[in-house]
Amino acid sequence: MSLNARPSGAQKRKAKNIRLAETNKLRGSLDKFCKISKTTQYVNTEAALRVCWTLNKHQKPFTYSEIIKECMLEVATALFEEKKDIINAIQNIPLSARSNTKRTELLADDNKNNLIHILQMAPCYAIAIDESCDIVDSEQMSIFVRFLDVESKVFRDELLALLPLKCKIRGEDLFKTFDDFMTKSNISYDKIVSISTDGAPAIIGKEKGFVKRIKDKNAEILSYQCIIHQTSLCSKLSTTLKEIMDIMIKLINFLRFRSALQHRQLKDFLFECDSVYSDLLQHNNIRWLSKGKVIERFWSIKEEVITFLVNLDSQESKQYHKFLTNESNMLSVTFLKDILTYLNVLNTELQGHNKLICDLISSVSAFRRKLKIFEEDIKNQDFIHFATILEYKKNSDIDCSMFLSFLSDLGEEFGKRLKDFAEIGKLSQFLKNPFEVSPTGEWIDVATKLFRLPKSSLQMEIIDLQEDISLQMNKTSSTEDF
Repeated sequence: MSLNARPSGAQKRKAKNIRLAETNKLRGSLDKFCKISKTTQYVNTEAALRVCWTLNKHQKPFTYSEIIKECMLEVATALFEEKKDIINAIQNIPLSARSNTKRTELLADDNKNNLIHILQMAPCYAIAIDESCDIVDSEQMSIFVRFLDVESKVFRDELLALLPLKCKIRGEDLFKTFDDFMTKSNISYDKIVSISTDGAPAIIGKEKGFVKRIKDKNAEILSYQCIIHQTSLCSKLSTTLKEIMDIMIKLINFLRFRSALQHRQLKDFLFECDSVYSDLLQHNNIRWLSKGKVIERFWSIKEEVITFLVNLDSQESKQYHKFLTNESNMLSVTFLKDILTYLNVLNTELQGHNKLICDLISSVSAFRRKLKIFEEDIKNQDFIHFATILEYKKNSDIDCSMFLSFLSDLGEEFGKRLKDFAEIGKLSQFLKNPFEVSPTGEWIDVATKLFRLPKSSLQMEIIDLQEDISLQMNKTSSTEDF
């Protein structure tokens, strides 16, 4: 056959089969290599990261990882007969504390970069700022952000940053720390629509406060004091009720912390009495729900505590015993137990994910109306809403002036501190059912005032929304989804 002769069909098929066989051979080698690589590297790394995740979730140090490996080896030895490969695989998992720390930091940086990237694409976002001390008294600023993820089309609430504060805690210091983070992360002030704070003077100061300096960057930003924080400030005790609560806290601290021996004796005594609880709760000012839970736990084991104080037979225990056997004092405690329970329920309703502002305002408005019912209930001495008082009271009539005064002051505090949210509450009808509101209703005046929107454009947009057929088809979905 000449050099210029074309290959026959059989020769072409043979060459094609050879190339296919070589390709399959290379592919098999590649799959084998990938499989080996995945087994020896990726799987071990994944296993190590899963251990890191579990330790982080339970807030345990990474030094526990070696203990976890030891436990896995012991379990494998006990459960599997053919254990050589399993033990070798477990031993190959890199679980040193230093490696786990480095991997967690890398993952944290990656998550942070992804969050900032998504945030940069968002059309707007709201932030919340909280400045407080951690467990070792280090000042820090927590920055939370809520925004629409344009890629997944869902609202997200995220912890954006936790910034250490190594300087004085003044408005300019807080702003400098925040501004450095915003600049470094390339996040725009122009997209911030609102900011919520804890109401500290350094944050809300009119001249040099943190919020004032942010508004110098974007004057259109709306600022609010956290609605949960404000409700907690409204419920601060005063005068006699505060004195009663302070004595209760001192009593509990006396029983729990006077000495380790006395605390053990109290727990042993409660156990012997078959009490519903084995110990008293400690009060913590940082946890807003603490007071109500402390009083509730105490009241459940009050009789056992009184008996225990008698057995102690010390001067201090006699004073506390006298306090607990005073009918007037105990009536105040019963009132505190009932009213703090209601406040705890409100506080819990205001927390959690997927809560919209209209939901929060509805809860607060409902509670303010309940206060009126509580006042009438106490005035008439029916106590249908104060079961603990009704159960304890020994006389037919009791002096309720102090309770009525507290409820009255509480109602006034809610009205004063939550005045801004009361205005926003007028928008609740629009937020909950935008298809039923009138374009000329009161809500539109509130919206134009609070959010500085042109009334004419807003009226035209709401009409377009109400007549949009595709939107009408989705109006049965939740408010947030809509």
